[in-house]
Amino acid sequence: MFRSIVASAAVMALAVGASAQTQQMNAGRIHQSVTPTYGTYSLTSGFQVNNQAYRYGPATIFDNTNGAEYYFSTLGATEEWIDECAFAATDLDGNEQINGISWEYCSMVPDVAGTAITTELRFYNDTVLGAGPTGWLDLVAGTNQNAQCGYLIAGLPGDLSGTFAINCWGVTVDLSAGFECSVPQELTPGGFTELNGIGWMYYDAGSLGLTGPVLDSTWSFGGAGTAIPGYGSQDYFELFDLSLGLGAEYVGAFFFGGGSKLQGSFQTVLYGDGILDTDVVNADVPGTGDVLVLSSDVEFRPGNSVTWSLNAPGTAGLTYAMLVGTAGSSAGFGSIAGPGTTLLVNPGSILTPPTPFIMSGATPAVSTPPLPALPPTVYAQAMGFSGGVAPGNATEASNALKHDN
Repeated sequence: MFRSIVASAAVMALAVGASAQTQQMNAGRIHQSVTPTYGTYSLTSGFQVNNQAYRYGPATIFDNTNGAEYYFSTLGATEEWIDECAFAATDLDGNEQINGISWEYCSMVPDVAGTAITTELRFYNDTVLGAGPTGWLDLVAGTNQNAQCGYLIAGLPGDLSGTFAINCWGVTVDLSAGFECSVPQELTPGGFTELNGIGWMYYDAGSLGLTGPVLDSTWSFGGAGTAIPGYGSQDYFELFDLSLGLGAEYVGAFFFGGGSKLQGSFQTVLYGDGILDTDVVNADVPGTGDVLVLSSDVEFRPGNSVTWSLNAPGTAGLTYAMLVGTAGSSAGFGSIAGPGTTLLVNPGSILTPPTPFIMSGATPAVSTPPLPALPPTVYAQAMGFSGGVAPGNATEASNALKHDN
């Protein structure tokens, strides 16, 4: 896992203005924004103009949208701009799991159909001022540039009037139920200098270079050791250009030089489940029966009563039950639970007294009694059984939940 630290001296220099390590972006790329229209994007069904809540969250784990929207800046079709965020050291495994993201962009690309814009979003384990993410230049141009996770988000709208007018959009992407991304938290509690990267590319129709992010208008760096909104946000971003050729893609760190209304940070919100030391584990290669979504309500700690529940009503005729063990794997342990299902809890690690725990209710759930002393790690997974709760009878399976305590 790549980890890097931005020197405190460089951070302090940025607090009072752009340091010698940054360059000012060409003013011709800056445009005044308009009020955005908000929509949601599902990685399975595309973009819809509404404020529908999907399953992401419910916690906000990063938010640098502290000011009003004034300006946006356009990207070239071969450019990647990498912004920063950070996560306070709160989880035992040292990772933060992202299950949703919201951001704002504007476009002048004529697009009556409302589908002309494609964004590539990447999360990086680190980013370093004056260099970008560790390992970015080690790979062939056009690959994932050593990103921890990458998402190609196609079918977003540009200018619906078709006249090169400015249209601005706020998009929320649901990454839950199989698309979550885990990135490292800071190594030094309160250091707020170990930054993660959020990379953006915009491929608009015709490669016109008329689309780009709304700029944050209030730099909110965050405070030492606190997981507050905007934690790690900086007044600069790293710029790479794939057209410059292998090994020469890095252009530099840039800022906009416009004071509080022109920050080198992009309006972004990241979401997570908000439950300490609980992470979703999905099958690397899901089976046809891996269709359930399992969540829990509180930290898995001695003394707590934890409820595991599915996100939707169960299928008529099935019995739902939990498998709980001390080890698991996203690679799975085959389909011994039933055809088309992936067993994510190691069957050799099942806890005593033996699971499964039967789930009940229209939306199946089960609550534990107050928990006793626990092993360091516990994995839990739900299954829907046909013909009795027994190996080989599962026809539906959920993600696993990994609990550290």
